[in-house]
Amino acid sequence: MNPKHYARRIFLQKSALAIGAAALPKWAAFAATSTQYTRVEWQNFKNTSHYSSLLNAISAMRANTNASDKNSWSYWSNAHYNYCPHGIPYFLAWHRGFLYYFEKQLRTISGDSNLVLPYWDYYSYAQMPAEFTDSSTGNPLYVSRVNTDVYNALTMAPFASTIINFPNGSSNAFEPTYESAPHDPVHDIIGGVMGSMHSPSDPIFWLHHCNTDRLWVAWFAAGGGRNMPSKTSSYWNGSFTYSSIQSIQRRYTYDTTTNLYYTYDNKYMPTGLPPTVQREPHIIRVQASSVGTPALPPIVNFQQNAAHNTSDSTYSLGGVLNVGLDEHSISAQLPISSESSKVIQTIASGNSASVAGSATQYKSVLIVLDDLQMTPSGAQGGYYYKIYLNLPPAGDTAAPAEAQLIGTLGPFKISGAAHHGDRPMLRYVITKTLVGLSASQIASLTLSFIRINGKNSPQGPAIGIGEARVELTTEDVQS
Repeated sequence: MNPKHYARRIFLQKSALAIGAAALPKWAAFAATSTQYTRVEWQNFKNTSHYSSLLNAISAMRANTNASDKNSWSYWSNAHYNYCPHGIPYFLAWHRGFLYYFEKQLRTISGDSNLVLPYWDYYSYAQMPAEFTDSSTGNPLYVSRVNTDVYNALTMAPFASTIINFPNGSSNAFEPTYESAPHDPVHDIIGGVMGSMHSPSDPIFWLHHCNTDRLWVAWFAAGGGRNMPSKTSSYWNGSFTYSSIQSIQRRYTYDTTTNLYYTYDNKYMPTGLPPTVQREPHIIRVQASSVGTPALPPIVNFQQNAAHNTSDSTYSLGGVLNVGLDEHSISAQLPISSESSKVIQTIASGNSASVAGSATQYKSVLIVLDDLQMTPSGAQGGYYYKIYLNLPPAGDTAAPAEAQLIGTLGPFKISGAAHHGDRPMLRYVITKTLVGLSASQIASLTLSFIRINGKNSPQGPAIGIGEARVELTTEDVQS
């Protein structure tokens, strides 16, 4: 079916449109007479006249094979691949500008001056909207995916009252916490192209990132001591690049209304995880926001690597080599000497420290996963791993899981790391996680990889880690 005919068919199926413009939500009428636009959730958006505009615009863009043309689908995928910052500062602000420019292009292509990007509120609807899973010929919203339910990617951690700072690099910060989860795991669980830096090729990417942007707005609006660098802070100096002819000043992305002229119909943080449907029909269970600290998975005896310099500003206290991850959860005990344990304790207490034979003062402790690789099936996604330090043998259903959780690992994060270097490497700051640990607890430091699957996930080898090590750095990094 011709994509335009598909869009027309869907348009006519919407009974809400048949009764005239008077039935449209207030935001649509407001957008027609004001420079301020309001982005709405997909379930509301699809019942407006702008739905067919979006389908037609995406159809036209996907049919355009000129990747250097802003009217093509590939142009925007390439912009993300070439310029997006992941795992580093400005992840949220860069993507805010990216959405802004893409939305403007949709209006140009569709001829609909009031078209907005909708968002997918997966904290209310963990199942991907049906319009994106309809494989009918000509549906511009459909691509092949591993999963369409992202429930297992979700967490309430970014919305905790203790997450009051914003930028990557600061403690208790929203940006790195949200990026670690749910952002990255949503990419991982969906899989396919969503698990790569070409993820904008999947139309659901745009709804995922609109929701990410909305939740940033909601987090700041919630107050309670939550703060961002002020508008006049040097943090907002400079600009973001999207192509050789497209950039935006960072300060424009401080908020959505002052310079970008849009807002959201819902500016509230989620209060809990959504219902999840069990295998038995018509039975729905609401899962608590924390299931407690998991039990320690089996310890695998990997080859150990001794302490050594890793750069002028970093030093490895020891690690394990050739760690293989598959569908099982595993643990690895890291070789930390009693002398190194004391160094770690000193840094965890807030002081700098040096190692024997060196005057270099180290300020932070990291877990580094170096030389990351994926198998072909692993790269397709459908899963990710939660990474913990020193889990108890029997678990603790009462303790918050976040206490020993240091981050996540999956195809999307590895794809981002590979995108920024020939030898993919990821760093996880653990300085604060080590506070209060005894020397004996540090000497038996154990790294656990807890496998989290979507409804469909690969079996067998998925991810290889050349070395997992404890590393000291002269940087004073918090996240």
